[in-house]
Amino acid sequence: MNRKKLLICLLAASAGTLSIGHSARSSTPGANGLIVYTQEVAPDHDQLFTVRSDGTGKQQITRGAASSLKADWAPNGRSLVYELDRANTAGIALISADGTSRRILTPTGFQGQPSFSPNGKKVAFERDSAPGDNGVWLIGANGTGLHRLTKNPFARSGECGCDTDPNFSPDGKWITFVRIKKEHEQQALFAVRPNGTRLHQVTPYSWEVAVKHDWSPDGKSILLTTNADFVRPEQAANMVTIHPDGSGMTTITHFADAKTNAFAGSYSPDGMQIVFRLEEGGDTFGIAVVDRDGGNLRKLTTGNAVPRFIDWGTHP
Repeated sequence: MNRKKLLICLLAASAGTLSIGHSARSSTPGANGLIVYTQEVAPDHDQLFTVRSDGTGKQQITRGAASSLKADWAPNGRSLVYELDRANTAGIALISADGTSRRILTPTGFQGQPSFSPNGKKVAFERDSAPGDNGVWLIGANGTGLHRLTKNPFARSGECGCDTDPNFSPDGKWITFVRIKKEHEQQALFAVRPNGTRLHQVTPYSWEVAVKHDWSPDGKSILLTTNADFVRPEQAANMVTIHPDGSGMTTITHFADAKTNAFAGSYSPDGMQIVFRLEEGGDTFGIAVVDRDGGNLRKLTTGNAVPRFIDWGTHP
């Protein structure tokens, strides 16, 4: 894959559709803490924000010339791993919850979509190791032990054949990720062991899942968005849950057409709620929450700025 093209893909993920991924991340069981998300502060320039679970206390926690996006909370709720996009490179960085004490794990190359392992000792992410050579990789949270898990068989020069949005199961035995066969049209959930074995497909490509999914804290279900790129233009994008083996689809939101859409963020740490991006009328966007069964929808934020890569952390 052309490196300039990959960097464009990393940035283009903002729409909740394609992307080199909406970080896959499982919610850590515990008390509900802050919600982190990405928001554009200038054209093609993103930064990280946090907000309380009642919609108050919005704070921008990253600043600077580089874009900061796709954050994932550490299991203890005290730090974040995220994608740092700079000129001709995209890497993985760690910061404390208030945005201080930044440490870069991957100083060179093209990486994105990071998420912590359940014990906080490892980080899974997407990596483009060479043009047309994309896959899921692991690295220690201390920056050591880089190794590869998957290789996307559809990657080729000029196309984002990507394995993106890697997400550990709460027990640490699986990593689920979105495999892009044809961008904007064929995206499916796959799973692999953390040692790279037992790779298998979980959902059909026809679901066209968004590159943002999440495991429930109890490990019994996975949250997805279907019709993410509107391959069925008359239908909305909606959130569903499935069992880890791909069975038992349950629809969480029931929007009928593409005027109103729901793009999955994550489960709450207590497992009782789901935070997501709500799009209304094509020009109003916000962070919203529903109960785990889809009931009791309430809006936390609303406006014309698009919140993306939404992740709910534990209270430290």
